[in-house]
Amino acid sequence: MAPTRQLTIFAPAEALEALTPLAREGFGVDVAAGVCLRHTLAQDLGLGDECVEQRIQTVFLDGSPVDDIDSDHARPGSALALAGALPGVAGIAMQRGSRIGVYREGITHQAEANLPPSGRTLRITLKLFNVVAVECLAQVLTRGVELRSGRFAELLAANPQALALAAFELDGQALSRAELQQALHGGNAPVRIVAARPGARP
Repeated sequence: MAPTRQLTIFAPAEALEALTPLAREGFGVDVAAGVCLRHTLAQDLGLGDECVEQRIQTVFLDGSPVDDIDSDHARPGSALALAGALPGVAGIAMQRGSRIGVYREGITHQAEANLPPSGRTLRITLKLFNVVAVECLAQVLTRGVELRSGRFAELLAANPQALALAAFELDGQALSRAELQQALHGGNAPVRIVAARPGARP
């Protein structure tokens, strides 16, 4: 397996919104095992209280809606999808703790009694949608996410305005946007992306 490349993006939070298409497709993230989803959101993904309580209205774990983020938890290989309020009656029913959630009891995610062993990390796929992708992505990126390097290059090629004013370091080497796109083009190796404030660049 090809080694994981390390990419640091120095850009303000609003510039990172250009990466929302990748957030909808899904990132690989490492989170603590043996903890509830609230811990995963707040501690492992770095999401603040406002994002968790106000922005994240809809949580799907392995394709099923979640009601209680304090009792449910991820397992190795889980897919965690986060969104704000979804439109229509069906969207309202999918919200966590919805008063009409009874109508989707058959697909509601059931928390398992046995937690994975604590003190370890596990890899999950994280997907962000609508207002959560726009307003919370920057916080997630400060903790680091992973995806296929060539896919990141594809986004840069498809949108010339994406991260146009950002600075980049790939494996510790400063690169221009064009150099970065060339370095990652067609790559299948994973790249770990971490966002930093523009002033943090050495």
